Amino acid sequence: MPKQTFFNLPFAKRRSIEEEAIREFAENTFERASLTKIVENCGIAKGSMYQYFEDKLDLYLYIVELAYEEKKKYVQRAFETPGHIFETLEEYYRQSLIFSLEHPALHKVTNNFWDSRAGHLGETIHRLRAARALDFTAHLRNAVDQGVVNPALDPEAVFFVYHAVGKALIDQFGEKVDSAFLSQVLDVLKYGLKARKGAAL
Repeated sequence: MPKQTFFNLPFAKRRSIEEEAIREFAENTFERASLTKIVENCGIAKGSMYQYFEDKLDLYLYIVELAYEEKKKYVQRAFETPGHIFETLEEYYRQSLIFSLEHPALHKVTNNFWDSRAGHLGETIHRLRAARALDFTAHLRNAVDQGVVNPALDPEAVFFVYHAVGKALIDQFGEKVDSAFLSQVLDVLKYGLKARKGAAL
């Protein structure tokens, strides 16, 4: 995380560094992002950046955390929504979409974080991914206790499916995702493809 010298900077200069870093990490995965480009766009010496952060990874993880703190303001509303887990997930997808539309650069930062293939980031990504899944896992366990979700399912597998579908919904469909389409997607996730009694063909 940032050194105290970073927080001692005037707000405008600190914000300028954050914005340039967000822009660079939104356009590139960690391994492709350029610290040199960030400092050049900020108009500061590269050596100065090391007075604020240990290295590029330190800056990167700080920006990822900023992105998730902003996203949390949106998705937290889903977990505060009364109802069963499927209503929570529908609202989660909806809030995630709103976040991506209102903060496109931060959304791209989070996407690039998940898509990074940097070997030395593997452990960090795994740890942070587990932390991001905590709220979901808690709701999943509650749904299992209520008899709503199959207890034989591996929570890790369930999280993988719902995370992958949510990411695809936003990245491939974006604003085209309406309530009817979202309900159909959740219906497939809830019941699968198996024919149901009395269902219209």
